Amino acid sequence: MKSLVEYFLSKSIFVNLLTFLIILIGGFTAFRMNREAFPNINFDIVSVVTVFPGASPSEIEKLVTKPLEEAIKEVDGIKEFRSASIENRSGIVITLDPDSEDSQKVVDDLKSAIDRVEDLPEEAEDPIVTEITTARQPVIEIDVSLKADDDGVEAEKRLKAQAKIVEQALEDIPGVARISKRGWRETEMQVDINPAAMFSHYLTSQDVIFALKNRNINFPGGNVAGNQKEMILRTIGEFDSPREVSGVHVRSNEIGNSIRIENVARVTEGLKEAEYLDKVNGKKTIALTVIKREKADAILVVDQAKKVIEEFRNTSDGEFEYAFVNDLSKYIRRRLGVLLSNAVGGLILVTASLFLFLGWRVALMTALGIPVSFGATFVIMNYLGLTLNLISMFGLIIVVGILVDDAIIICENVYRYMEEGMPAYEAALKGTSEVIDPVTATVTTTVAAFAPMLFMTGIFGKFIYSIPLVVIIALIASLSEAFFILPSHLYDINKHKFHSGEIKEESGRFYRFKTKVYLPLLKFALKHRLQVFLYLTAMLIGSFALFAVAGKFKLFPGSVDVFQVKLTGQTGLSLQETERFTHLIETELAKLSKDEVENYVTRVGIIQKDPNDPFTKRGKHYAQVLVYLTPEENRKRSTDAVISEIREKTIWLLNEKSIRILEATRKKEAEKKKEDYKPFSLNGYPSEFSRFKGQLVTLDFEKISGGPPVGKPVAIEIRGDDYDTLIRIGEEYKAIMAKVPGVTDIGDDFNEGKDEIRIKVSESLSSTAGVSVFKVAQAINTAFQGTVATKIKR
Repeated sequence: MKSLVEYFLSKSIFVNLLTFLIILIGGFTAFRMNREAFPNINFDIVSVVTVFPGASPSEIEKLVTKPLEEAIKEVDGIKEFRSASIENRSGIVITLDPDSEDSQKVVDDLKSAIDRVEDLPEEAEDPIVTEITTARQPVIEIDVSLKADDDGVEAEKRLKAQAKIVEQALEDIPGVARISKRGWRETEMQVDINPAAMFSHYLTSQDVIFALKNRNINFPGGNVAGNQKEMILRTIGEFDSPREVSGVHVRSNEIGNSIRIENVARVTEGLKEAEYLDKVNGKKTIALTVIKREKADAILVVDQAKKVIEEFRNTSDGEFEYAFVNDLSKYIRRRLGVLLSNAVGGLILVTASLFLFLGWRVALMTALGIPVSFGATFVIMNYLGLTLNLISMFGLIIVVGILVDDAIIICENVYRYMEEGMPAYEAALKGTSEVIDPVTATVTTTVAAFAPMLFMTGIFGKFIYSIPLVVIIALIASLSEAFFILPSHLYDINKHKFHSGEIKEESGRFYRFKTKVYLPLLKFALKHRLQVFLYLTAMLIGSFALFAVAGKFKLFPGSVDVFQVKLTGQTGLSLQETERFTHLIETELAKLSKDEVENYVTRVGIIQKDPNDPFTKRGKHYAQVLVYLTPEENRKRSTDAVISEIREKTIWLLNEKSIRILEATRKKEAEKKKEDYKPFSLNGYPSEFSRFKGQLVTLDFEKISGGPPVGKPVAIEIRGDDYDTLIRIGEEYKAIMAKVPGVTDIGDDFNEGKDEIRIKVSESLSSTAGVSVFKVAQAINTAFQGTVATKIKR
């Protein structure tokens, strides 16, 4: 190692050029690296979603979920799978075995096994298999709404037309993979059959469906040879307007007159029945989520998207409003700002400290290690495929404070020899060579402290993998700079100093500090060893006491600027009825200052953290309100204070049982803190809203924080075959947990089904009428659920 140090020491021009190139290339690489929220993580989770319109949960389980589960069991490399059968939908979440050598092969085998399932109902849609990853991240959501709050169909059509134009403009942005839409209802031709007219013409609903399906065709007929050229034959019967649909011939009556759709039904062009309701800031919206490509830069994509929207704002007549929601670039910029400020702050503090003790020359040469180490780190990160994301930048922030420790040791030792009169070259060589082993050991111990994090398993291990990797890369880069580049620089700036007096004069500040402050303190400590030992012991014990009180460590720190209000109504509510509850919450949010709330997004019919949430709840009695607050440094109140205010003002919506549980928890918490207990005020609501009092089953408030998905702080899983027993045990657990101080928002994921009317067909009567049980079921389904007869392509 000494010969290698001597080689670089003798090649000062090469070292200076190398330093310049590392900083230049590193800076260029840093500006070119992709910036995103999170690294590309494969969660080793696969979801299988199958839609079966009109089916009850029990039918979903028997006809869809169980056949799929049997196919999944045949695939090797699966750790576990869970299923949920709800109205109209089957969902299966599959966790892959982390020890599997080839997870992609397991995913491919899963897809093949599910494709081989042939006994699913014809009415069910094909299962959708999705691998949960962060490869294509949503970077911003743009909510388009009408300035005038209009719920009419024509207003929604105008909103759809504008959203479509905006979508096409966003898709043209480089780096955009696709645009995901919410709140978008497809246009459909609605054929409302008149039962009396249909009966008088001796028709059934299936006759109408059959006529529509056979009329709406575009079918190739092969080729035909003409006089001089070959032509394609095509039969076209497509319709495009309600008028054309009304004129479709169903059949002829007894005297040969044509019976058309218009004789038995009314045809209108409308919008598909809403499965969910989406609103932003209390207004109906169509949300356009921008999903970037895997290699795209999140900040650039967001900036371009905002530029597109600004152009629409400037050119429109003010009919539409645009809201930016869930802008991930804000968090990336904030973390980049912290990284930059820490790096600059570290550079200034290191330079100032060394300037006070060892002079400006050694201060500059030591501080130069920070940009050199960062430059090399950025180059290696880019080579390894790492990006500048919230996790890797966290590692860079951690390592800033320890980058120049090795350089300080080497500088001090080299200057010690120079002060003793040794020539600069020999001092640089000897001073560096002497401390190679201790400096290497120092850096190695730090590397050893971070290295175990590289081998953590599971989703959490995948998320934090880049933290230790970045720290280790930066430390090795710093150590290399200290051994091979720093000595050459120290020699260059001191080779013209011919005697130690100049060195001592420059570093006299350190000697004055040492003689006037440090040495007296050292003599006192040595003279009063027992007192100093007792003092240090007391400090150690005190630190343990402080840790017990306030020593909670959070790996992904930072303020929480988003919280979610989740509500569950009585089973059987319609979307519009559930929306009334969310409107009451929106009313309270609208009263908050604009300095506190940026936007709030409402979804009725679903509770979901993100599009990849495998434990999504769907149903017309579910709803959620996502509240996006301004950054904590820009508002006076904390997120908890805002949540407490909204909870106090909306708690009267909960039923008495849920309020009693919540009251008991709050009372225990107050007793623990020795504070006066203040009961909820259940009468602070307008009299016209009295019909809503006590109608909600749950009303939960949950803060949405960054980092990997971790779920609830405490979760208890109860398994069994008897739902009544499971529900009873669950209620007992909730009652016990309600008595524990600090526990709030207790709930479960059991979805109670709707009441059901069961129809039994008399076989004797149906056979007499010449109607099968299947035809009866089909007619009922068409009458109440509706049937897609055919699809129109426009």
